[in-house]
Amino acid sequence: MDHNSIIDKKDYKVYKHAEDYPLAFICDKLIAPSVSLLNIKGYKTYASCSGHYKLEFYEYFDCDLSKLEEYSNDKRIIIKEVRNNSFDYWYEVSNTHIYILFSSIYKFDELPDGFEYINYDNKTCIDCTINFYDLNGKRLRRDVECEIEEKNKILKSWVDKLPVYERND
Repeated sequence: MDHNSIIDKKDYKVYKHAEDYPLAFICDKLIAPSVSLLNIKGYKTYASCSGHYKLEFYEYFDCDLSKLEEYSNDKRIIIKEVRNNSFDYWYEVSNTHIYILFSSIYKFDELPDGFEYINYDNKTCIDCTINFYDLNGKRLRRDVECEIEEKNKILKSWVDKLPVYERND
């Protein structure tokens, strides 16, 4: 499944094939309309992600053996190898993020519902965390994907309402 759209760096229109537009950049399809409109309105973006449901693990090495029992009881951890004084394990990724990292600092009066500011290297980043687990355990994939789609719609509605950015320098 193709998850990316192409956005022209000059007019910020969304296109299908990057190879046809050398001034374009790749962007996740769900967030592309928001990223495009932000740039048109003068809020220059640096990076973004629309959020993705995927089964993924982080790999950790040489963990102290004192943690072995605790980690063995965590359903999101797979113990990979145990040695005399350490062990390695995989930890299941338990969430995804919808975010927009801007090229510089912008101050917004309000953020879209469910989003928060994240400080990132002198750039504004707005972020929404979508969890794969709730109090009942692992959420259904379709429920997570529906939430991702809904939060991207909320983001787009927020972008629609933003005024054109006027630089004051």
